[in-house]
Amino acid sequence: MLTRLPPVAFLQGVRDQAAGLLAGWRMAPDVRERFVQATAAARLRRLVVTGASSVLMFNLFLLSDREVVPDVFELAVITHLFVLTPVILTLVGIGYFFERWWLARMPPWLAELNAALGTMLVAASLGLVMWRTHSPFWAVYHSGLLPLLVFSNLVQRLRFQFALMVTLFVLGLCFAIPLAVGDRPSPYLNLTAPVTMLMVMVALYTLMSNFNLEMDDRRAFLQAERARSLRGQLEQTQVHLRAMARLDALTGLPNRRQLDDYLLSLLEGDTRPGPTAVLLIDVDHFKAFNDRYGHPAGDQCLRLVASGLQVAMSGMPGLLARWGGEEFVAVLPGTDGATARHLGEQMCRMVQALAMRHEASPTAQHVSVSCGAACIERMARPQDSELLLQMADRALYTAKDQGRNRCVAAGLVQAA
Repeated sequence: MLTRLPPVAFLQGVRDQAAGLLAGWRMAPDVRERFVQATAAARLRRLVVTGASSVLMFNLFLLSDREVVPDVFELAVITHLFVLTPVILTLVGIGYFFERWWLARMPPWLAELNAALGTMLVAASLGLVMWRTHSPFWAVYHSGLLPLLVFSNLVQRLRFQFALMVTLFVLGLCFAIPLAVGDRPSPYLNLTAPVTMLMVMVALYTLMSNFNLEMDDRRAFLQAERARSLRGQLEQTQVHLRAMARLDALTGLPNRRQLDDYLLSLLEGDTRPGPTAVLLIDVDHFKAFNDRYGHPAGDQCLRLVASGLQVAMSGMPGLLARWGGEEFVAVLPGTDGATARHLGEQMCRMVQALAMRHEASPTAQHVSVSCGAACIERMARPQDSELLLQMADRALYTAKDQGRNRCVAAGLVQAA
């Protein structure tokens, strides 16, 4: 049984292919500018190398000119050796010896234009020889333009618009010169048309290859751009994740990990901050608050308490972190015990001012906190931070025993 296949939409396929090529060719102005700038140095070096090698290959044409067009051989020598060779070598020398200056001061398209004009001058010199000669080989002499098309479109790989300009110029010579001197006799007149057709085919194929090569360059650049963008996004994500790993998800305050790093930094610093104080803050009767109002309300309570503590601590040096559960800790470098106790009392008043109703609290009608403060004259060992936290914890329990909603300060901890 034969399966009936749908007809192939040839025209639609061509349109899709053309749309894909145009989509790849078009670039946003800023992207195109980055593409041109990113490839300018490599393209200039390519033009310098190919330009230098072209001088040798171009002058090798003199070997064939001596046999094919002996009547204008002197003209060929003059145009090759004394006109075009100095011009091309001058441009190549500027690109080689003054590369940084050229890239910094000249637009990238100028190097492409110079290369295109150089190739067109070479083609014009061949056209001049063909126009002036009376050799019987004049009818096929324009086949010497074939290497120029291959050179400009595939070896130099000029930007497509410049490759198109060179190709049209060369094809114009290929058609114009035979028409201008068509009355000259030659036994090879029957080869003029085939050679011209060959020129047209080579022009089309090399232009298509040039276009595809530039498309490859553009796609490679866009892929590199996307890769750089993805790497940048990944690095930003990693930075964000590292930052998030050091923050408490509920309150947005630094977490225990960042607190430990901060205490360690106080020990590792070149200059000691002098006395260092610690405040431990605990939300009074928080379990009863959760039981009465529910855990979502408890989470909101902790967020508001954290905000109030931040406001009370604003302008003070140090770090406010979530210690765990309903407890918070403030590390205050360069702060003595009296100042720490005063800050703790401010924190108690600030939380009271939030006026979050707490009907299950035997201490106050609103959410309150208790604070324990401790101070050490100098942080010298890791054990000092542990001792300081222990003293603040004891002071916090004393504040709870005295009725909560207050700040109690421990005695000064002497450094070992």
